Amino acid sequence: MPVSFESLLAPLRHHAGQRVVVGVSGGADSVALLRALLLVGALPIAAHLDHALRGDSAQDAAWVEVLAAGLGVPFTGARVNVGAVARRRGWNVEDAARRIRYDFLGRAASTHGAPVILTAHTLRDQAETVLNALLRGEAVLHGIPAERGRVRRPWLNVPRGHIEAFLRELNQDWRDDPTNADPTYTRAWLRREVMPLLEARHPALQATLARVARHQAQDDAALSAQAAALTPHTPPGSQPPAVLRRWLRARLRAAGLDVHAGHLDTLTAALTSGHTTHLDLPGAHPVTVTGGRLHLTPQAYPEPDFTPPPHWKRRTRQPGDRVALPGGTRKLSDVLTDRRVPRADRDRVPLLVSDHGVQWVGLTPPVWAAGAREAAGAAPDPLHAAMGEALTLARDAAQALEVPVGAVILGPDGAVIGRGRNSSREHGDMTRHAELAALRDAARTLGSAYLSGCTLVVTLEPCPMCLGAALEARVAHVVYGAPNPRAGALGGVTDLLAAHWGHAPTVTGGVREGEAARLLRNVFGQVRAAKRGT
Repeated sequence: MPVSFESLLAPLRHHAGQRVVVGVSGGADSVALLRALLLVGALPIAAHLDHALRGDSAQDAAWVEVLAAGLGVPFTGARVNVGAVARRRGWNVEDAARRIRYDFLGRAASTHGAPVILTAHTLRDQAETVLNALLRGEAVLHGIPAERGRVRRPWLNVPRGHIEAFLRELNQDWRDDPTNADPTYTRAWLRREVMPLLEARHPALQATLARVARHQAQDDAALSAQAAALTPHTPPGSQPPAVLRRWLRARLRAAGLDVHAGHLDTLTAALTSGHTTHLDLPGAHPVTVTGGRLHLTPQAYPEPDFTPPPHWKRRTRQPGDRVALPGGTRKLSDVLTDRRVPRADRDRVPLLVSDHGVQWVGLTPPVWAAGAREAAGAAPDPLHAAMGEALTLARDAAQALEVPVGAVILGPDGAVIGRGRNSSREHGDMTRHAELAALRDAARTLGSAYLSGCTLVVTLEPCPMCLGAALEARVAHVVYGAPNPRAGALGGVTDLLAAHWGHAPTVTGGVREGEAARLLRNVFGQVRAAKRGT
């Protein structure tokens, strides 16, 4: 065997002595793969699927069966009317053929106990696939993967000319599929009409497109890994669009939804801008992006878990609804916008309403009008109450001319075991943050540096230093009020929890966010005004 054929045999040698299923259509590529596997000592099973797309397709199946018998290779075959399946399921014929073929090969591998399936895709197939994806506007031009599940494609870098020369050396014939010359099929059109035209100007076109596929696959793997590291609390709008597209693609595919590149662009733009966008994906599946969040299904909204006063009525929203909050009366529509409730869901949110307006809004956590919780005799929300104490500490910090941040630690039983506020100016030490003071206080209370089962409640999203201290202390739950766009370590600037630290607390953001944000704005507004007056 000529030395030049080593490029065909080398990728197959590790299959020596191994049972493998080989997809054999009867074309040059698959026939060559079958012969090459025998030369390296593999134990192939020839598998042929008759797609029933041509009147003479049964002749191909018979030819492959005779070939296998002559080589002493086991044969398995099946016939499926691919055209009928495509029409029934709404697939195009090429896509239907691919799906049915791999299903058949998978069943053949299971029947024969073969750990891998080999297909004879070559450099030409890779180039055509990338070019086709480019023309369709696919988001990623990663081409045909060398491996996927049990399927292996060992000849993706092998030129077609090497394969034909190999078959001539063996004096082995093959069958040409007439549909490969039919330009009504996209791949045949690319092969017969487009690729020769491009290769006349760019002779290395196939290798170039294969390199594009390889680099795109590597880029996609790296960016998909970043997307997979996003945590539930990470604001998607803070991520690069390339990462967001892959995060969206993974979320949508996990939900069983089909998505095209244009859909990803539209949804990514909505996540980045914070605007609301509604889309119907293929199959009439509605998805919504609003307030920087993706909603794949209608949200479930809680009913009251208490007995309302008799004069409170349950209903959904009406024009003019308002709710009296501690910071002032607001339109219900503005509250729902702030809480990022999709517009399509807003008429489903349960309300409790009295003659004085909306008293309770069925969100998670619920929104209460000022004094309504007490009037209803409902149990206090421990996080709401703890944040109230943290806000008091933040106001104390503001009175001391410190950055207005306060923090408390709740023990496993929900009692406050640690308190702290910013005191950097007071001590001339920029590490004197509220969270660190509260962690130290809690450690003294418990007599242990480890705060397992405890909750950190702080008015501002923690910075990396403070979050790192909470991780070292094994805090179980981190709760914050306002986001920290300057130094936030939970998505404000970076998301430290995207890395693996050996401990990952749950995170709840936005508890009494409005009050915490107003306090910060007011204090810094006063500082700026004082500077202008000097």
